[in-house]
Amino acid sequence: MDDDRRPARRVRIEQGIYLQPNGKYAVCFMAGGRPRFRTVGYDIEEARAERVLFIESTRAGMPLATPELRFARVAGWWIERYERRVEAGERRERSLESNRYHLERHLLPTLGPRLIRTLGVEDVADLMTRLRAAGKSEKTIAGALATLQSIVRFALRNGWMAQNPVERLETFERPRPVPRRQRVLGRDEIVRLLVACSPRYRTLIATALYTGLRISELLGLLWSDFDLDRGELHVRAQLSRARRGTPPRRVAPKTASAYRDVPLAPQLVSRLREHRREMPPVGEEAWVFHTGAGTPFGHRNVETRALNNAAALAGLDDGSWPRLRFHDLRHTFASHLIVDLRLDVAQVSRILGHAQVSTTLNVYTHLFDEVRHSHEVRSLLAQSAFAELLELDGDDDGVVALPPPHPSGARRPSARERAAARWRIGAEVRPEAT
Repeated sequence: MDDDRRPARRVRIEQGIYLQPNGKYAVCFMAGGRPRFRTVGYDIEEARAERVLFIESTRAGMPLATPELRFARVAGWWIERYERRVEAGERRERSLESNRYHLERHLLPTLGPRLIRTLGVEDVADLMTRLRAAGKSEKTIAGALATLQSIVRFALRNGWMAQNPVERLETFERPRPVPRRQRVLGRDEIVRLLVACSPRYRTLIATALYTGLRISELLGLLWSDFDLDRGELHVRAQLSRARRGTPPRRVAPKTASAYRDVPLAPQLVSRLREHRREMPPVGEEAWVFHTGAGTPFGHRNVETRALNNAAALAGLDDGSWPRLRFHDLRHTFASHLIVDLRLDVAQVSRILGHAQVSTTLNVYTHLFDEVRHSHEVRSLLAQSAFAELLELDGDDDGVVALPPPHPSGARRPSARERAAARWRIGAEVRPEAT
């Protein structure tokens, strides 16, 4: 009778895993020399994974608490922390926008309901596979993985995970973005593009082509950023992208190096003056490029209505290249600085607003090499004694001719004799060496 009233006990299923009367599994592991039990779920595979996680947590000296934290909640805390850092000026708003995009589009739909402590390397690898199957580019997948990596590090720091599953990915599982073919417009293509532009956007496209500004910097311009009398443009801000309930606004540039002064061609200054005369009277703090309502142009609308339409009309999107982007206009300006003006890498880097000179070299090495080979190397070769040897053709201008060949049957000179003969010829060709 007493035995019937005795409460049911958990039953050992395998090493370290027990089945409880309520149907849930409990895992057993050693901590501080004592056995510890933790109740997990109803799935045996999950119980096995949980036991490994607890063992690794104990070895790493991490807390043994098992908060029921879902990935979505931890990601929400992480993005709130990131927002505060943006407000403090420690992070860029564009980076926040990118992280939000990957979180909402690629991470939360798959990982949101999962317990953060149960995420393993197979879950991350499966996410990569799902994104590829959905047709996402390797660049997009790389961005999603970078956001996930930041969230995982946040969880590790707070003791909510025992290991970093992202770092355990195999090389072949990681995204492999392919560098996009860098497009530089030729002079004929520039003319065709400007002619094909709608008059409403022609000055905007011309400013992009002849200043090399990033699209966010271009759309964020105020008239106060220009000193048209001196022919200078002062880059001091960029335009954030509009979000639901949040209109676009001027924010800090991409990096400290993005604060810069860009020299303006007199022809562009004239076009900008004409553009301002065609507008209703506005103050210095008005947008340079704006809609009929006085608000700044949006990124996506400008790319579609201004650039893509003009490129199609100009015959620049014939399929031989990827679709023309605003960043290709920046590449075109940079190539002009390097090839036509022959500026050095430090000057080009400063005008483009790159954070490091190495960035400029990495992107435009081929252009710097082209200039060096086509100009400097040719000039140096023309002045070299090596090239002058080509003028020694054995005519009657006193140039030493080669000795006649040995008659048939004559003794072939020894190696020492041949070397001595070569030296005599060289001494006569280059008397300064004697």
